[in-house]
Amino acid sequence: MLTLRQALANFTVDQLKQFSQLLPDAALVGRKDELVMAVMHQYQGLGLSSLWRRLDELEQAAVAEALYSMGGYFDGQKFLAKYGRSAAFSVKTDRRDRPTLLSLFLFYEEGARCVPLDLREPLKAFVSAPKPASLKTEEALPDASDASPFVVRVMENEALGDLPRVLRLVEQGKVKVSDKSRMPGAATTQLLASQLPNGDFYAEAPKKNAWDQEIGAIKAFAWPMLLQAGGLAQQEGAKLALTRGGLKALSAQPAEVLRGLWNTWLKNTLLDEFSRVDVIKGQKSKGRVMAAIAPRRAAIDQALGHCPVGAWIKVDELGRFMRAEDMDFTVCHDPWRLYISDAHYGALGYQGFHDWEILQLRYLLAVLFEYAAPLGMIDIAYINPEGARKDFRRLWGIDDLRFLSRYDGLAYFRLTELGAYCLGLRDDYTPCRPPSSLKLSILPSLHIKVADGPPSMEESLLLDTWATRETETAWRLNHSRAVAAVEQGHDIALLHNFLIASEDQPLPDSVEAFIKTVAQQGGALKTVASAVLLECASPEIARQIVEHKETAKLCLPAGPRHLAVRTDQAEKFRAALHVLGFGWKI
Repeated sequence: MLTLRQALANFTVDQLKQFSQLLPDAALVGRKDELVMAVMHQYQGLGLSSLWRRLDELEQAAVAEALYSMGGYFDGQKFLAKYGRSAAFSVKTDRRDRPTLLSLFLFYEEGARCVPLDLREPLKAFVSAPKPASLKTEEALPDASDASPFVVRVMENEALGDLPRVLRLVEQGKVKVSDKSRMPGAATTQLLASQLPNGDFYAEAPKKNAWDQEIGAIKAFAWPMLLQAGGLAQQEGAKLALTRGGLKALSAQPAEVLRGLWNTWLKNTLLDEFSRVDVIKGQKSKGRVMAAIAPRRAAIDQALGHCPVGAWIKVDELGRFMRAEDMDFTVCHDPWRLYISDAHYGALGYQGFHDWEILQLRYLLAVLFEYAAPLGMIDIAYINPEGARKDFRRLWGIDDLRFLSRYDGLAYFRLTELGAYCLGLRDDYTPCRPPSSLKLSILPSLHIKVADGPPSMEESLLLDTWATRETETAWRLNHSRAVAAVEQGHDIALLHNFLIASEDQPLPDSVEAFIKTVAQQGGALKTVASAVLLECASPEIARQIVEHKETAKLCLPAGPRHLAVRTDQAEKFRAALHVLGFGWKI
């Protein structure tokens, strides 16, 4: 390791003499070895602490960061991310670069600056370890521009309702994936977007020109990938089918299933999320181009664990925090293999073409927007990706691009209680509602009116789920809408608790009756499994099959000549039919 004497010996005589302005008490004359000894003399005794006190606050922070880092090395990028400014080791005066006092503490070794080995223990006697970086949060979202207002999606309840809906669609054989990539195609993502209660994050818009970029599916793309990675669905021909684990998930607690999906996704290699940044080509070039996926996800998982529940955080701020706290990650081993438009001119290996904002940030956006959000771990605030970010405009070959990735519009997120549970920050999942000053007037006619305080976005969405909006501040509970909400997986107990908390008087009997009736009628029927309806050639054959010990437990009568067979029992039923001497004609 580099000592102070070795560090000073690396300077030329002229460079050593430049320290005379920093060390006015040193006689910097003579041969090089005499100059080295004269400079070293300034560090002896109280001289080291005296030099330290002459540093400004930012320079002292730079020394402290290096002193308490592994190997005593100074990380300029990490320092810039943490403090927002770079540390200066020289200043330009009289057309010359002259060293600053900081250069007497941090010296070059193998291309990086470090604290000399023999200065580390003396410095630690009076230099405290630096404080960890802080993560800036927002209690409320800032105002977006009038042209691009934020779309806010409260994802916790959305995910709890989406999960059983997607599992049922898989069970019904409606989710198709590619044989090779195992990814859903456009027809499947469109189907999923239409079947999920709140659709995808962006509505599908027809192209005006053939060369226009498409945002495409995000949430509807993620679900088939998550189910496959989590072992809940597997490919059977061109369709997905539920595995044994998927069938169990239909009756399991959704929060537990969602936590399992996140944890299995962290380690699965089914998909590199960065491949969805499809304007960047060369990702599948021969050789070791892209870095391992698991360390990237682990870094994001670790960073999310530092986020407080319920506070809005800018995505760029999370990225800054990650770099400041050594949670950085590598996306690509060889950026020269990646390119936009042209492999030579548009290569990302050029300086400034593979910075954090181009590679790591786009990967972070993809994981948050396409996986953490659909799983209900984070609420999100976003705009249209077109023009949302300007950081890629210096790249070559982007003239026709409106955005670098479909995720560019994601601006803010906040960790949910469900997210804290998925990350292991909570041992149990208990949905919570933030305190509210909203007061409602709830009438026997099932009308709900705002009496005091504006409803929050979440409160308005909750009421919109169960009631018909009549004015900006008035709703009426609607039986059909409420039953549909229960069908989609919403819990009417959340509405009940909300109404009780927002009304000073007891709820009218008619409202209590409404809630009780909807809870019973909305769940009056429950899907146990998908089934095939078979028609027998005669009532006698149907009766024989229903009564035979080999087939009786695998089917149910559905009329004189019809039988119902569960889809997941179909092959067993077919084999049992053969024992009876009957065939099942498709």
